[in-house]
Amino acid sequence: MMQVVHLGSATADNMQLRAKAVLGYLADPLPAEEEAPHTFIRDMHKSRPYKAWCKEATNVTKEAFWIFLHHMNVVPLEAEGEYAGDTTYIERHFPHERAPIPAAAWVGGVEWEATNYLATHLDLLNGLIAAFPLRSERNALRADLEGSGFEKLMGATLRLCKEKFYSVVHDGLRTWVGAAAEDGWPTEYVRKGPIQLEYSSPNKSPRKDGSLLPKLDLPVLSLGDAGNIGRENEEWI
Repeated sequence: MMQVVHLGSATADNMQLRAKAVLGYLADPLPAEEEAPHTFIRDMHKSRPYKAWCKEATNVTKEAFWIFLHHMNVVPLEAEGEYAGDTTYIERHFPHERAPIPAAAWVGGVEWEATNYLATHLDLLNGLIAAFPLRSERNALRADLEGSGFEKLMGATLRLCKEKFYSVVHDGLRTWVGAAAEDGWPTEYVRKGPIQLEYSSPNKSPRKDGSLLPKLDLPVLSLGDAGNIGRENEEWI
């Protein structure tokens, strides 16, 4: 995407201005004044300004749904102190140009094109976050992105593609995790996905260990003397 190049070519002084301009293009259009809900209703809702952008990326995963099946994948988290040094935050976490990948059987197919397109979205997301100098500003943007569905997309779907074949996606996920961890932002969901299934719908299968199976407390019936009826004639059975 040209937006990533646009951000990467900015100086330290105008990078934040460019990031805000790009976010303005990516944000959902505001409703007309007469169609907008009342202020107190808007305040009750969680901010989701980038739902259309998130939906664009989510739709791509649906077009190549068969590659997102490795549920045991975990995005690694760098050890504490890994970021020590003289480098700045943006130098550590702004997405860098990747080395060319040699030709292979999985290169060039539909899945390859889809995952490279998704990786570009991750690069843009990571670049926009890194463009803000203050932790509070970066985490405010993360909150808007999380509310718009990006963390669900990353942790529940993108994480599930095979790293060997689609390393560009996992590179973007690692960049997000490393930057978020340094800023004290929770990373568990993106790293490991949903912790457990919720047994809230008949369409969802319970876990194999039975821990989520519904427990039925059935009454215990006492037959009393009726249970002995016919016992004297059991010899003929």
